[in-house]
Amino acid sequence: MATAQHRTLLEQIVHEGSWTIDETCRAFERKAAEMGESATLSPRHLARWMSGEVGQARPATRRVAEEFWGHRFEVLLGSAQDSFEFERSCGTAAPGLSVDVESLEAAAVMAAHESFEHAARTAGTVDSDDIAMLQESVLALARDYQIKPPLQMLIEARHIRDVAYLLLDKTRMPAQTSELYQVAGQACGLLSVVSFDLARWDAAEEQARSARTYAELIGDAHLQAWARGTQAVIANWRGQSRRAISLIESSVENAPDGTSTARLRAIEARAWAELGNPDRVKAALRLADVEMGRARDNELYGASGGEFGWGPSRHAACAGTAILTVGQGEAAVTRISDAISLIPEDPFGGLAPARAHVDMAAAELLAGRLDASAGALDAVWTIPAALRRQGLTGRMGLLSRQLAGRNWRDTPEAIELRDQIEVFTAEAASQLALPGA
Repeated sequence: MATAQHRTLLEQIVHEGSWTIDETCRAFERKAAEMGESATLSPRHLARWMSGEVGQARPATRRVAEEFWGHRFEVLLGSAQDSFEFERSCGTAAPGLSVDVESLEAAAVMAAHESFEHAARTAGTVDSDDIAMLQESVLALARDYQIKPPLQMLIEARHIRDVAYLLLDKTRMPAQTSELYQVAGQACGLLSVVSFDLARWDAAEEQARSARTYAELIGDAHLQAWARGTQAVIANWRGQSRRAISLIESSVENAPDGTSTARLRAIEARAWAELGNPDRVKAALRLADVEMGRARDNELYGASGGEFGWGPSRHAACAGTAILTVGQGEAAVTRISDAISLIPEDPFGGLAPARAHVDMAAAELLAGRLDASAGALDAVWTIPAALRRQGLTGRMGLLSRQLAGRNWRDTPEAIELRDQIEVFTAEAASQLALPGA
C-alpha cells in the first residue's frame, strides 16, 4: 500500500525496488530497445519524474514508461497515496462533486463586463467615474499580464477598448476625449502584445499601429514611444531587423528621457544582434544604460507599469538577450544573472522570469556548460501550458536548435532536453490555438 512519505507513485516503486537509479535507467533503455522505441532516460530526468517536478514526456517515452512500470504515466507521476483511487476510477470523477472555480470566475467577470457595457451604452452622458474605472482596469490588466492566459487577456483588453469606444461616441469634452483615447491606446497596446504572444504577427502590428495613432492624437509621448518600440519588437521577431532599427531611429529623438528611451535603445540592440553586429549592439546598450540612469521612480512606463513597464530586471534581461545573440556566452550569463537577481526588487518592471531562465540556459550552453544549462530550465518546466507565450516557446525553440548543434547533438542529456522542449512547446500550441487557426 502506498505511503504518504513518497511524493509520487514512481518514487515509491523505485525506492522500494532492488535496483539503483543508474540500473533503473539502463533497464528502462533496454525495455525501449525491446519495444523498438526511441526513448532514453537519464538519472537526472528520472529524479525529476520521481519528485513530480516534470509531468510531460514524448509519446514514445510515455509508452515505454507505462510498459516498464505497469501504470499509466499520469498515475506514475501522481501522488503515491492517491494512486490507488486514481487507477480505480480511471481518472474520472462523479458528476456534481467538484466545482470549476476558474469557469465561475470567468463567468462572473464576463457578467460584470456585460453590465458595464450596457450601462455605458444606455447612459445619456459620460460619467467621469466610468472613465476612472477604465483607467484603473487597463493598468491593472497590464500589471497582471504575466499571470493571466493570453486568451483571457484578449477578452479583457478588448472589453476595455470597446467601452472606451462607446464612451468616445458620447462625449465632446476635450479632457474626457483625451483620457478615453489614452485608454483605447493602452488597450490596443495590450492587444498587440497578446497577438504577439499568440504569434498573430499581422494582428500584433495592426494593434501597435493603432496604439501609436491614439498616442499621437493626444500627444502622449510615452505611449507613442512604447507603441513604436513594440512595433520594432514585432518586426525583429519576424526577421525584419532592418525595419526594427528604422522604427527605432524614427522615434528615439522624440521619446522622453529615461525608461522610454532606454527601452527603445535596448530593442535596437536586439535588432543589431540579429544582424550580427556586436559593435552596434555595444553602442546601443551603452546608450540604453545611460537612459536607465535617468529613470524616475514609479513611472507608468518604467518600473511600475507591468507589461508597460521597463524596470531594471527587464532592462538587464533584454541586454543579456542581445549579448547572447552575438555569441558572447559568459557576458550574457553575467547580465542575465543580474536580471534574475533584480526580480524581487522589481515586481512591476515587466520581466517575465521564465524567459530570462531560458536565455540563461542558452548562455550557459554557449559557454559550454550543459549541466548548468539544464539546471537553468528548472523554473521553466512547471509553467502552465496556457501561460507559455510566444516569447517563451520561441526561445525554447532556439535553445532546442542550439542543443541539436554539432557540439551537443549526440549527447544523451542534450537529446533528453530536446525531447522535453518538444513536449513543452507542443502542449503550449494546443492550449494557445485560436478557433479556426
